[in-house]
Amino acid sequence: MTEPAEGMTARLRALSDETGGFAMLALDQRESLREMFPPLPDGSLVDDDTLTSFKRTAGSILWPLATGILLDRPLAIPQARRPDFVPESCGVILAADELHSIHGVGVVSTGLDPMVDEAFIRATGAAAIKLLVIWRREHDTVTQDLVARFLDLADRSDVASFVEGIVRPPLGEDWRDLEDRHAAILEAAEDIGRDADVYKAEVPGYKVGDVSGVREASRALTLIVGHPWVVLSNGVHQPDFASAVHEATAGGASGFLAGRAIWADTVAEPDPARAISERSVARLRELSAIVKKSRIRATGAGGSA
Repeated sequence: MTEPAEGMTARLRALSDETGGFAMLALDQRESLREMFPPLPDGSLVDDDTLTSFKRTAGSILWPLATGILLDRPLAIPQARRPDFVPESCGVILAADELHSIHGVGVVSTGLDPMVDEAFIRATGAAAIKLLVIWRREHDTVTQDLVARFLDLADRSDVASFVEGIVRPPLGEDWRDLEDRHAAILEAAEDIGRDADVYKAEVPGYKVGDVSGVREASRALTLIVGHPWVVLSNGVHQPDFASAVHEATAGGASGFLAGRAIWADTVAEPDPARAISERSVARLRELSAIVKKSRIRATGAGGSA
């Protein structure tokens, strides 16, 4: 088995396979995960314990197939120590973002979680931290300052940095068309993605049921960022995601950091553990194989399959 790609930092090696590819599982969802569960008989939403239980169940079953796992405070990592359901052999990415959500709308803005400081990061043994940024074309200093403070926290904590860009139209407006949104994904990468160790992007060039534009758009994003980047699955229909990962990695993406396309439809099952074992395991295995094959073709990196 060969070493990961030359130039990859030790921090990122902890989150990649032997080819330098990333097949990472996201379990850092908070209010969005709560809304995936059926309401309780009185109409209220499930409590934090339900979310924590699901994260532990999914993480325990799926970590062996992932090169890394993204977890949040306080639901998945409530205390300043490594979560007991993730062994040392699986790299942890700690969400350092504080998400401000509106029920039925989703995340509307983000900040830095004040509890995720250097001491907390080191205590968890995280290999990296992640920041979600809601990006609009208004190039405001608040967003730039947020990213700068996040990158400084990663440097001070001696961990890798993942910046995730989610594009939204200007306040009070809609996208002119789908191509306008596709252009924004590339603009966001240029604006906030070039200084992080890894950029996490929405699948560029994707249309529902059509991944034909993903490879070309991914090549453009690869040139813009100039370092490893990965795709997320939010906004991609689950049946399309494997094909989207195939096209994105052919265009230069180093893999994926995804959750919904892997496990979202298991949340409401009477037995989530069984559903994850029956459906999510196969999906994550397929996605991981796509990344590894793409990396072998692109870099000549070998290794036993």
